[in-house]
Amino acid sequence: MAKKLHGYAGKVLRANLSNGKVSTEPTMKYAKRFLGGRGVNQWILFNEVGPGIYPFDPANRLIFGTGVLVGTSAPGASRYSVESKNAYTGGIGSSNSGGHFGPELKFAGYDHVVIHGRSRKPCYIWIDDGEIKLNEADHLWGKTTWETDDIIREHLGDDDVQIASIGPAGENLVRAACIINNGARAAGKCGMGAVMGSKNLKAIVVRGTGDITVAHPEKFLKLVEDLWPRLLNNDGMKNYIKWGSQFVTERDNEISANPVRNFQDGYWDPKKIKKIRGKEFIKFCKGRLACFSCPVACSHYLEVSKGEFKGTAGEGFETNTAKNFGPKLDIHYLPALIKAHVLCSQYGLDVDGIAGTIAWTMECYQRDILKKNDLDGIEPDWGNYKAVLELMRKITHREGIGDLLAEGSKRASEIIGRGSGKFSMNIKGQDLYETLRHSKAWGLGAILSPIGGGHMRGSPTCESRKISPEEGRKFYGVPTAGDAKTYKGKAKLVIYFENFKAVVDSVNICYLLTQWSSSYLINPRDISELLAAATGFRTTAHTIMKVGERIHNLEKAFNVREGMTRKDDAPPERFYTAIKSGRGKGQSLERKKLDGAMDEYYALRGWNVKNGTPTTAKLKNLGLGDIAKELKERGKIV
Repeated sequence: MAKKLHGYAGKVLRANLSNGKVSTEPTMKYAKRFLGGRGVNQWILFNEVGPGIYPFDPANRLIFGTGVLVGTSAPGASRYSVESKNAYTGGIGSSNSGGHFGPELKFAGYDHVVIHGRSRKPCYIWIDDGEIKLNEADHLWGKTTWETDDIIREHLGDDDVQIASIGPAGENLVRAACIINNGARAAGKCGMGAVMGSKNLKAIVVRGTGDITVAHPEKFLKLVEDLWPRLLNNDGMKNYIKWGSQFVTERDNEISANPVRNFQDGYWDPKKIKKIRGKEFIKFCKGRLACFSCPVACSHYLEVSKGEFKGTAGEGFETNTAKNFGPKLDIHYLPALIKAHVLCSQYGLDVDGIAGTIAWTMECYQRDILKKNDLDGIEPDWGNYKAVLELMRKITHREGIGDLLAEGSKRASEIIGRGSGKFSMNIKGQDLYETLRHSKAWGLGAILSPIGGGHMRGSPTCESRKISPEEGRKFYGVPTAGDAKTYKGKAKLVIYFENFKAVVDSVNICYLLTQWSSSYLINPRDISELLAAATGFRTTAHTIMKVGERIHNLEKAFNVREGMTRKDDAPPERFYTAIKSGRGKGQSLERKKLDGAMDEYYALRGWNVKNGTPTTAKLKNLGLGDIAKELKERGKIV
């Protein structure tokens, strides 16, 4: 009799939309080397999507993966990862979402879903435990994500099914399109919603009645019980409980770390920021919601009760929304920000991507590169929220100027020219959310992120928390971890968090509950102990961090195979100019020091310092000798 599998659902579901065939294979075929979630997804992606395949080609894969701990009582074990070729960069695409979809997929018996091909007609995948159907979705095409959820649940007669869907933005292959579940939980970045739309796939619908067992229940429960007070008594978590992540927006303004008017400055008018800060935000709150197995419940349900946006309501309003539509676009009317956020959830738009493109549009208008006639009569002055909402609608439907802007700011700038490229704030082609000048490791992590920008890989928060040298040395081996102004030690710090985040995304607990938010929250040792108790497999903190390093190197190898080198690890030129105002006035990226930090990063990674590519020795050391052989044969590494 086969040994019972604990922690995992046990199966990978494959769906070929071109011919309608579905099949399964065992999860453990992949999990021993890459744990689960993002790690397994990336391995499948590398092996099945070769170089040169266009992101919207049927041969591209769209891969959903839950983590090892998802579906258990581990705190924050709610998330799922989505991997594919990046709609912006052509390199790796990777996204992550919380809510309840991931656990439901495991309860239905699947750790991963691998989708390829393209359906001839719009469809959705219906997973009802072991029964899989490809249902027609003509009646859903053109609907918002909220409408899609309502129609499917009514048709199935089940309000508890979990649905991950795209809105009109994904259907129309808008590069900023994302995947939405539970009304507001977004698998953002990298255009994963557009890839899903390219396959004529409207949704994945799941009902699961199974359970996930753990190998050592009493030990596992004790570990969970010990973590809860650590989480709930942490000062940072108390802020998330009260304010959500919105408490960061005003704090960051004090250090000139907001993306004011497309990053032209870092400090926003205090009169404006007071109108969107946490104390104002909380006035619209009608309650708090939590993802599966989360003790924090950081998502606030907001409702506008008066004014032109009366009746607008929704959840999941994060600091990304506040910063992207607030200082970045110079909008200080909070109901308009809530409206923009709700529209992103309904249209299926990533807030970072759509706001970045609109910020570029507004600056081009400011500088007379784009005129009213170019923009269908719209006048996108800074702070004009009505123009922003109309541009969002046009982009979603690729209507008029929206067809150009749906390509993202980099592609749009290449099409119109006129010197507009220098106002596209992108890394590797993907529109940027992160300010890069105020904290050196934060900026370095975003610049080096293989997905093209993004702070949810190697960018740490310990600089903004100003941890002590003793704390930095104890937890990360970096005494300068709390000093935002120095480059010293920051390469090592970024590597730590890159490896750690790869682990977190492979067990798929929420990053906010980990060491990323506070040195005293869930750390590699905690995860290794939870894994051992859940699966019965022996593991250590060192072992799983090695897996994290393997996953990160695999992702880098994917980009290298696509032709990316060190030259692609570069910030927009604007960040080499100084912040103009506020306490951070005069701060900028320093080219020579940044280059030195990147030299140190590549060297510590064991990569080629000159071109930033992994070496054969490093890949072999991580058990990726087959990857090294392929890259060498293709002439990508020496």
